[in-house]
Amino acid sequence: MHNRIDLFLELEHVFRLFFRQYRKDLNKLIGDTMTGTEYSFLYHLSTKSPQIVTELSQEFHVSVSHITHIIDQLESKELVFRRRSQTDKRVVEIHISEQGNSCVNEISQRKHEYIAAQFSKLTTNELVKLTQLFKKMM
Repeated sequence: MHNRIDLFLELEHVFRLFFRQYRKDLNKLIGDTMTGTEYSFLYHLSTKSPQIVTELSQEFHVSVSHITHIIDQLESKELVFRRRSQTDKRVVEIHISEQGNSCVNEISQRKHEYIAAQFSKLTTNELVKLTQLFKKMM
């Protein structure tokens, strides 16, 4: 019988290795066009656009200045654009551009293929059980 502490330590080690490799692989999928953080924001905007900086700041739990920096980067690549709100001219909305949507769709397709390949080693029942176990821990 294994000691529970030893099992926790082994699990921690496996998590670290898995997520390190996962991040590295996702960075390869995204390529040199943007960072993983930029992709996360762009993906979010593709599902919920327009947004304002303060909403993004709250949703991602980061500072407004950090959001502004990321949006500046995405805007310089013409993946997003800013526009004054029609209802309140004091508010600037962040919109995803057509080029941004195309970029998200392309990267998402590659990401889905990668995830399908990575998790093909598990049965559907194993995936369900793994998901349940993670939810139980939360």
